[in-house]
Amino acid sequence: MFSSFLRGDLSDNEVDFLASEGRDYFLTRGMIYKNKSGNLEHRPFTVLPTPFPRRLFAAAREVQKDFNLLVHKASQDFQFTKDALLSTITADVFTAKIFAIYEKTQEQGIDQPISLGIFRSDYMLEQTSGSHNQEDENLNLCIKQCHIFIMSCFQPSQSPPPNFALDEVAEGLIKAWELYESPSAVIMFVVRPDEVNVYVQRILEYSIRDKNRAVKVIRRTLTEICTRSEIQGDKSLFVDGLEVAVAYFRAGYTPVDYPSEDEWSARLTIELSRCIKCPTVAHQLMGTKKMQQVFAEPGVLERFLPNREAVDRVRATFTGLYTLDPGPSGDRNVECCLQAVERFVMKPQREGGGNLIYGEDIRHTLQSNPEKRSQYILMDRIRPACINRNFIVRQESIKPAEIISELGIFGIFLSQGDEILINKDGGYLVRSRPWDKL
Repeated sequence: MFSSFLRGDLSDNEVDFLASEGRDYFLTRGMIYKNKSGNLEHRPFTVLPTPFPRRLFAAAREVQKDFNLLVHKASQDFQFTKDALLSTITADVFTAKIFAIYEKTQEQGIDQPISLGIFRSDYMLEQTSGSHNQEDENLNLCIKQCHIFIMSCFQPSQSPPPNFALDEVAEGLIKAWELYESPSAVIMFVVRPDEVNVYVQRILEYSIRDKNRAVKVIRRTLTEICTRSEIQGDKSLFVDGLEVAVAYFRAGYTPVDYPSEDEWSARLTIELSRCIKCPTVAHQLMGTKKMQQVFAEPGVLERFLPNREAVDRVRATFTGLYTLDPGPSGDRNVECCLQAVERFVMKPQREGGGNLIYGEDIRHTLQSNPEKRSQYILMDRIRPACINRNFIVRQESIKPAEIISELGIFGIFLSQGDEILINKDGGYLVRSRPWDKL
């Protein structure tokens, strides 16, 4: 019975029953969001958990600490970062403005040696090799419990691996708050106005409060911070009269988060203060696709990782990554790509998968705006190895779908100057994506 359950061999009645159970579970656990009309809906989910090979799952967890260290070490090297992003900041205005803040912090000096990184590395199984290839290094909690509940309806003894992502993120933020050593200071969530994912964020906020009642969490937009903040003589940041110990960014990763210069001014104010940033602008720059491509170049991993074993672990996760910068290498890559556009995907610098370019759209982009090609990197298109039958539930809709797996591993990295205080994997996320939407 259980094997047929995982294969998706369920009757219509069984699917309806599990979808109903899942909806109730989501609604009672706050797994909801605001739709475009401002109404509340449960988050879309799959009726069945998506399988992922245990061996590769363990390997992805093991390598996360190497990625954490790589991101942090590289972010500390200003000249390396500047050289790596030189062409990108010429072509991409958003990355250029983030880099300008990074440059300003270097000029004025870093007043806060403590930094907190909450990272996420995403992987997809590749068809040809059976390996897991890295898709993104994201900065960025929770349907696993729902799938445990659903699975218990059929096989109580079976369960996905333990997942403590929510606890790990909350504890990382609390530890940073403690290191700031000001009991009255707050953790500030930097959020979007009218945030649709407010309830997911609230779950994390309440977890922080449950773990340490002394911690106060506030939520402010960049616009609010611009007009209601001040930096005092010791570089302490105050917002609405409250000292900020930790600024945790849930916004600020895309151009829409900066509709005016006020928001950019707020980001600079935060960066120049002595509050602990999660992430710093330096860490955020490490999440650009250009840095992902540069990390794959010969000799770069060796520059920042401590030993050959760590280098090999990280390099094993890379798929083909190619520069599109002006020059002989970029020209060769463009020529190769145009001969077989179906083999590649073009990725813009910013996080998220909504702006990926495939197929003939690649040809059009490269030929119509050749001077803007440095806004992107080129990557081998991953052909997923495993496609599973599943059912996607959205409100009252239940649709069968062919699903692929995408594994995200969270990483927690806390440092004080050169001292590493925490470096560990911090749980996981398995996302389901329809095969025809890849």
